[in-house]
Amino acid sequence: MTRTKSLALAFYLGAALAGAAIGVSVDRLIVRAQPRWWDQSAMRQRTFDRLELTVVQRDSATKIYDDRNHRQDSILAPLRPALDSVSNEARQRIAKLLTPQQQAIFDQMQRERQQAQRQEKK
Repeated sequence: MTRTKSLALAFYLGAALAGAAIGVSVDRLIVRAQPRWWDQSAMRQRTFDRLELTVVQRDSATKIYDDRNHRQDSILAPLRPALDSVSNEARQRIAKLLTPQQQAIFDQMQRERQQAQRQEKK
């Protein structure tokens, strides 16, 4: 390989590594710092902070959101078994596509999701 080609290859690899490092940094610092849609308490806090609500307003808004969630849960209760069945079937179908290593990661992701849901309900 000529010196020019080696230099070009080294430059290309350096640029690719720098791009990957920047991408990971942005993901960790910005994207993952945003509250997830399923984390209701974090989303509420972000909304309340952005609106600069007073303590009294926050308490009232929290009661409104809690009432809404309770009412939505009671509406969805009869549908929950069917929804869970659809989700379980989809997870089983996805699992069939995965290698053992991917399956281990997928299982860990499911445990993390379930833990986040339990934390949210507290």
